[in-house]
Amino acid sequence: MNALTKPTQEDARLLLKLVDTVDSEYYRKAYRWLLSEFSAQSYEDFVKKYPQGTEEYHQVSSILGFFEVCGVLVSHKLLSEDVFFDLSFGLDLVWHKVGPIVPGWQKEAGPAIWENAIWLHQRFQAWSKTVWKPGLKWKLKSTGKK
Repeated sequence: MNALTKPTQEDARLLLKLVDTVDSEYYRKAYRWLLSEFSAQSYEDFVKKYPQGTEEYHQVSSILGFFEVCGVLVSHKLLSEDVFFDLSFGLDLVWHKVGPIVPGWQKEAGPAIWENAIWLHQRFQAWSKTVWKPGLKWKLKSTGKK
């Protein structure tokens, strides 16, 4: 699907803005909590343990919201998927934790909730299998260098 397009200066600017977001004290705290303490195997379990209005609910919503925005940018080709996926912002780690709660959340709130985050994760899985190669070999192929 991807022909390894040459990244633009705008890709770099957007990526750095996203880095600023995840480098904020709030996001770092939420990310650490999600990876170390979050434990919900379903949406029902999630809202029981972390009801709406709690800090934990907000942290999960914020992290999913970040990937929702990234999904919009990448799917509309406003940000190169190669640039975004090269960094990935821990998408697989996050998805391992929150993926099980998303279907129930969509059932509760409607199919539009987190649809771009879901797309982003699915696309990242495909990209990881078809584009990414160990040792930066996928990058060298795109630049014509060895």
